[in-house]
Amino acid sequence: MPAVRIRGILIPGILALLTGAASALAESAPPALSFPVDCDIGRTCALQKYVDHDAGEGYRDYRCGPLASDRHDGTDIRLNDIHAMERGVAVIAAADGIVVDTREGMPDVNVKLVGENAVTDRGLGNRVVIHHGDRWLTVYAHLRRDSVAVKKGDRVRKGQVLGQIGLSGLSEFPHLHFSVRHGPSVVDPFTGEAPHAGCDAGAAPLWTPETLARLAYVPSFIMGSGFATRPMASIALQYGLYDQDVLPRQHGRLYYGVFAAGLYPGDSYRFSLRDERGQILADSAGEVSRLRGVEFFVLPHETQSPLPAGRYDARFTLTRMQNGQQSTILEAARSVLLR
Repeated sequence: MPAVRIRGILIPGILALLTGAASALAESAPPALSFPVDCDIGRTCALQKYVDHDAGEGYRDYRCGPLASDRHDGTDIRLNDIHAMERGVAVIAAADGIVVDTREGMPDVNVKLVGENAVTDRGLGNRVVIHHGDRWLTVYAHLRRDSVAVKKGDRVRKGQVLGQIGLSGLSEFPHLHFSVRHGPSVVDPFTGEAPHAGCDAGAAPLWTPETLARLAYVPSFIMGSGFATRPMASIALQYGLYDQDVLPRQHGRLYYGVFAAGLYPGDSYRFSLRDERGQILADSAGEVSRLRGVEFFVLPHETQSPLPAGRYDARFTLTRMQNGQQSTILEAARSVLLR
């Protein structure tokens, strides 16, 4: 029997642990899963990535959309920003089971800052692995340091707190990487089947009906927006560094950035920046050329002299051809006061 690898990372002795746990849990059908995070989907968290169903070098989620990445083997439940992580968001057991593996002590840091080599051998970061009988596993990864609340051998109940969402391991944003395994095989909880079986294949999700009702597929959404007076970076937006509503006007530069998820070929986007009199200072438009899981758009306005004090309004829209008509899919609007 092959060793179990989770996200390409060997968990030593996991099958031996499962053998021991099997004596305490009867063989069973796939577990009925509840949502593993105490958050409000669409308001305080979002489902950013799903299991990759593309057998090649590309990526497709279970609906053949772009919300995945190449060889991604779980569901990423993302918090809006670092501040939410710092306040604390509970990760909870999706079903009854026995804890067969944990890791604790890794720091919460964006992997782009430390480099992949520093964490690749511990890519899941702080984690909990639960056995649900008959070699069914759920994996809860990238937990916040010092938050893991269970230990190996603990029997846990559905809804029990396991830890908190963090930024440990191979992670670029605060989220829970939730993975389902049957022995060594990945199973997508949205289809009940292994990856690459086709879009919506199986139609036998592992989620409970109540949970599934909360998990309507949202193909595109805005993850954040903000202003800056210097060139912008998506990582800074994730850290909440562009949340200011008042900025100094010491020079003539103003930037508006939008971080969006779920983009399709042919999508059209448009930016505009106006002063408080409604005069357009900058605008930009373009078209998406290929499927994109995420994209960071920036509208720059640069002049040699300081901008006048006052309010500035920015707007971003993304439209898509649907049923023969161009429809607005995404819209973000914000204002900033320059002093």
